[in-house]
Amino acid sequence: MPIKHRLLTIATALGGVGLFSTAAYAAGTGYTTTTSPVPSGTPGGYTQVVTAQTVLPNATTSTTISVTVDNSPTQIVVPPGAFSTPVQVIVTAPVLSQVTTGVASLGYSGYTAMAGLGVNVVTSSGQAYQGSFLKPIGVTVDNAQIGSSDKVVEWNAQGTFSTISPVSLSAGKASWTFQHDPAFAVLAPKTSVVPSATSPVTGKPFLEEALVGLTLMGAGSLVLFRTRRQRRSS
Repeated sequence: MPIKHRLLTIATALGGVGLFSTAAYAAGTGYTTTTSPVPSGTPGGYTQVVTAQTVLPNATTSTTISVTVDNSPTQIVVPPGAFSTPVQVIVTAPVLSQVTTGVASLGYSGYTAMAGLGVNVVTSSGQAYQGSFLKPIGVTVDNAQIGSSDKVVEWNAQGTFSTISPVSLSAGKASWTFQHDPAFAVLAPKTSVVPSATSPVTGKPFLEEALVGLTLMGAGSLVLFRTRRQRRSS
């Protein structure tokens, strides 16, 4: 084979490897993946790539992806053996205000999206990973506004909306597992304040009763004084 052809073949091979291994670098510059964890039109979009990391099938330890998504520190833990082929786990961010608007018509009109993320798993060819993962992947989201009464919801690759269960919820933290490309949102109940509400009154209105009592006592004393005076004059 001519040297020119050999160099071209090597360059093409290296270019393919480089494309797959440097996606995380591209993600930091606003790179938008050609695939998405959810269909177009899903509330929040979930198209802005935050980071990406390669996961190999022969890994012997868990791969932990630590990233901040929409101001919420997030950890994604991929156990060894979760995939049978090299993949990239791409983390995307939603527009939370759009998620809040979108869930209003899905039974959560009294909730606000406090956090969210999309997880897009792609193969070395850039195609979406097909089927469920071989092992569940864990995710933990930290946000001071997360509470025990919150809900975690998802849109799957077909755009189907559902509520996740079970979920571990505590003050400032939400954790759960999943086995397919999803887009997640953590929903918190909206707090309401009644404008016309007044401060509660404790105790009884003793001052008013005391004034009435003093008035009656004064009137009684006046009557008694006049009666005695009439008796003395007679």
